[in-house]
Amino acid sequence: MPALVNYNGDDELHSGGCLFPTGSYVDVYSPPRKRARTSASFAFSESEFELQNQPSIEVLPEECLFEIFKRIPCGKERSSAACVSKSWLMLLSSIRKAEICKSKSNGSENLNNSAVASVSDDVEMKTCDEHGDGYLTRCLDGKKATDMRLAAIAVGTSGHGGLGKLSIRGSNYIRGVTNFGLSAIARGCPSLRSLSLWNVPCVGDEGLFEIAKECHLLEKLELSHCPSVSDKGLIAIAQRCPNLTALNIESCSKIGNEGMQAIGKFCPQLQSISIKDCPLVRDHAISSLLSSASSVLTKVKLQGLNITDFSLAVIGHYGKAVTSLMLSGLRNVTEKGFWVMGNAQGLQKLISLTIASCGA
Repeated sequence: MPALVNYNGDDELHSGGCLFPTGSYVDVYSPPRKRARTSASFAFSESEFELQNQPSIEVLPEECLFEIFKRIPCGKERSSAACVSKSWLMLLSSIRKAEICKSKSNGSENLNNSAVASVSDDVEMKTCDEHGDGYLTRCLDGKKATDMRLAAIAVGTSGHGGLGKLSIRGSNYIRGVTNFGLSAIARGCPSLRSLSLWNVPCVGDEGLFEIAKECHLLEKLELSHCPSVSDKGLIAIAQRCPNLTALNIESCSKIGNEGMQAIGKFCPQLQSISIKDCPLVRDHAISSLLSSASSVLTKVKLQGLNITDFSLAVIGHYGKAVTSLMLSGLRNVTEKGFWVMGNAQGLQKLISLTIASCGA
C-alpha cells in the first residue's frame, strides 16, 4: 500500500501507523507491519541447547550395552546398574555368568555366602544350611513371583556365588513367572542345586531347557501343577543333570513314560522319587526307574497312577535299596500284585510301608 503524505505543519503523524518525522511541513504515514512469529522450540539459552545435545548411554544399541555390562565383574556394581531401569535389569540378567569378564583386581573380592545381597528390597537373600552345605535360597509366593524379581535375584546373587535353592509357589497368567524368568535364573545361577515349581502354568519346556543347559549341579527338582511341562523338558534335565538325587512330580498332565525312562537311564544317583496324579505315567515308567542296574532308590511314593500289578512285581524284584515305600490311590492293582511284590524278596531293606486306597 503506498504511503500517504499529509501536509499539516506539524512534526508528528496523527494516525495509527508508524511515525516518521520528515520536517516541519510533511509527515509520512506507513501501515503497521506484522511481527515475525517465533517458534517456541528455539526459545532456550545456549546452556540449555548444550544440555539437550549431551551424549547419553541410553542411545547405544543393546549389543553395545551388552559388551559394557559383561565387563563389570563386581557383583555390587552389577546390582547397582540393574537398579537404573527395567531395560538394564533385563539386559544384565541375559548375561551368562561364564560370559562376565574377570578383571585382575577382582581376585580379592569377598564372595562370602553368609552375607546378605540385594538389588532392591525384593531380592534380599538369606543363607540356607542344608545337609551341612550353606547356600543362598529364595522363595517366591503368589504375586511376588514375577520375571522381574527372578531377573533381579539372578543379578543380585552373582557376586555371592549365585543362588543355590529356588522355590516358586503360585503364579498368574498376567504378570507371573514365565520361561524368561527361569532362563534368567539359569544364566545367572549355574550353581543352582534345588528347584521347586508349584502351580506355575506359564513355565514350560523352554525354561527347563535353559536350566538343563546351565545348571548341571542340580540335585533336587519338584514340579507340581505345571501343565506346560512335558516329557521333553524332563528328558533335557535327565540328560544334563546327572547329579539329580530327588524328583517330585505331581499333577503334570504332559509328563509320562518317556520322561521317566530318561530319568531312570541318565540319573544313576536318584535316591528319592515321588509321582502323583500323572495320568500318562504307566508301567513302563516304573519299570525303567526301578530296574536300573545302578539304582540307589531308597524312597518311592506312587499315588493316583494308572499302573498295574506289573509295576508291583518290578518294585518287589528290583527295590533292593528301598527303605520307604508308599502306594496310594492305585486303582488298577490287585491282591495278586501285592502277593508277588511281597514274595519277590527284593525289599529286604524296607523299613516303612504305606498302602492306602489301592485296588478296585
